[in-house]
Parts: sequence; C-alpha cells; structure tokens
Amino acid sequence: MGRKEFDVSELDIIDYRKCGAMAIFKPLFGGNVPPEPVYNTPITPKENWRLAAAGKKPYWIPRGGWGFCDINVFRPRIHPDSVVTHIICDGEEDYPYTSNTMTSDWFGLEWVFVPHVGGATVKPGNPKVLDASCWEEYVSLPSLDAMDFAMCGEKNKEFLNTPKMNQLGILSGFWERLMSLMDVEGAAVALIDEEQKAGVHRLFDALCNLYDEYIDRMVKHCDIDCVLVHDDWGTQNGPFFSLDTCMDMIAPYLKRMVESAHKRGLLFELHSCGKMEKLVPAILEAKVDIWCPQSINDFDSLVETYKDETLIFGKQGIEVPQGLGDEEYRQLGRDWAAKYIDYHVCTATRGIPEAFTQGVYEYSRKAYQDAED
Repeated sequence: MGRKEFDVSELDIIDYRKCGAMAIFKPLFGGNVPPEPVYNTPITPKENWRLAAAGKKPYWIPRGGWGFCDINVFRPRIHPDSVVTHIICDGEEDYPYTSNTMTSDWFGLEWVFVPHVGGATVKPGNPKVLDASCWEEYVSLPSLDAMDFAMCGEKNKEFLNTPKMNQLGILSGFWERLMSLMDVEGAAVALIDEEQKAGVHRLFDALCNLYDEYIDRMVKHCDIDCVLVHDDWGTQNGPFFSLDTCMDMIAPYLKRMVESAHKRGLLFELHSCGKMEKLVPAILEAKVDIWCPQSINDFDSLVETYKDETLIFGKQGIEVPQGLGDEEYRQLGRDWAAKYIDYHVCTATRGIPEAFTQGVYEYSRKAYQDAED
C-alpha cells in the first residue's frame, strides 16, 4: 500500500509537550523553556525513526538532538551519574541541587559540573584505578538491586507517553568510563600496555553485563525506544587512539551494547564528540544506528563515503542567517533537504528556526512519499 501524499495540514501543530531536556535547556532560556510542538504527521516520529534506521526511506528526514526534535531525551535520576552530572531529564520535579561537586554511587567518583559549559567531568589528579590489570582491587561494580526501577517507571509514565522516540541516555561508555577511573593519560596507556590490556578487557566485559542488565530492567518498567551511550573518542584535532586500537579494545564491547538494545527492539545512538572520521569503521562494525558528528568533522565527505551503509549521520551546526521571514527559512530548509535527500541523515542542530525544520519536513516528505514502508 502506498503512502499518503503530503498535505499542508501535516504542518499543523496539534499539541504541545514539555521539553524532555528541560533541565538542560533552562540556562539557555533563562529558566523558561517553551513546550515542544507536536505536528499532524501521518506516522509518529518514533515510527519514522525506525524506518530510517532500517535503511528504508523514512516519511521525512528525522530531527535528532537534545530537544525540540523527534527525540524525547530520558535521563532518569534513578541513575546516580545523571544526578551528579546535572543532566537529569525525566518527569519529576526539579532536582534540589546545592553543589556543583558531587560524588556518584557508581564507582565513587567525584564529578564537577561547570555551569557555563553545561557539562561535568571527574575531578582529575586523583585516579581511582592506578593499574587496569587489577582494577578489581580499586573499585567494585555498582549494584542495580539498590535502584527502584518500578518507581522510576511509575513516576515517568506520563513523561514517556509521547509520539517521539523515547531515548534512554547512559553515562558513560567504555573509553569515557576508563578515563573517569584512570584519568586520560592512564587510560590511554592502559589501552596499549600489554600488561594492562587483559584487565581493560575484563572491565569492559563487566560493564557490558552491567549495562545489559540496566537496559533490561529499564525496558520492563519504562516505555523506551532507543538507547544512547556517551563515549567521546576524539579531541578537537583527532582521535584519542588509532582505529586498530579501537577495533581491538572498544568496538567489540560497543557492539555488545548495540546488541543489548537491538535484541529488545530498541535503536542505538552513539554520542561521541571530537574529530574522529578515522574511527567511523569501528562505529559501523558495532552496528550503531545513529551518530551525530560534531561540525569539526567533514559531514559531506562522511555521508558520501558511507552512503551505502545504514548508519544515520546527524548534521550539527546548520548555519542560517538571522532576521529572515518564515517563508525564507522554509526555503532554506527545502534547499538543505534537497542536498541530502539521498543520504542517511538527520538534522541535529539546536536553535534553528522552526520554519527551517518545516521546510526540511515538507521537501523530504514529498520526496519520500512514493517509497514503500
């Protein structure tokens, strides 16, 4: 059965919902975050994401990102790392923070939140693990039994009752976790030191088991469509490690996390910052569904090089001029969509005018309307 032809009524706003990432956006909006519009689309955004991730033509080019998009960001406070890093995104009241420095129950790490950056990092200079070959002597794995998943599900039932793709975010991935335990220098050495590599493999194996169980318990109590894992692999100049090292030490475990999501019918997004075009083969090896590279990467080269893969590349840093009218912004959106219509892409830029995204929607909706579901 063919798809319904585009109708201008699809751009009608039929509802408004609380922004999933409200806690993150409050500083940007002076504490007053507007609600997100829900459009009269022929299928839900979460259904559209599934088509795109399956390598099929979606109904429209999806909108990714942290908010004001087709994703409902879910970082429940049941996870201690969400609390200490100040990125709680859930349906409960604002968390009563009294300090920017907090210690997480997960691995006993002290995190420092930097408000003007909007992010947190483990306080450096006092690594928990001095030798990865015997990391078990320094730290123990967190216990999931201490977390009330049923209560989390009950308190977030309405928050997750949305047509958008509910995305469970997890801090941290494998490289980031190793860095948080050993500091950057120690972690980098551990990845290539023959005396420590076996210990790193044991740690990453244990983390895979922990995350698999965490995802399993979450999906039993919460309506989840996707899992996102943070694991920044690059600096502003290039990767932290070589592709060979990544394929040997990290990609196999990332692949297991992707499998944890896929076997439960969930999509998987890797959040990985830095200039890291060289590491894309490892992302593909792990079967990741979505990656939104920072704008320091050559987006056009990436989508062309990997156009035959199903990996969806998210375009950050879309630049549009200020002070234009809505129709001018819609035309810019149509032009952008025309450029990328034959690639596996999503928009992932915060702060672009809504009229621009409507133009992207209109052009791509018309371009894809003859495709098969």
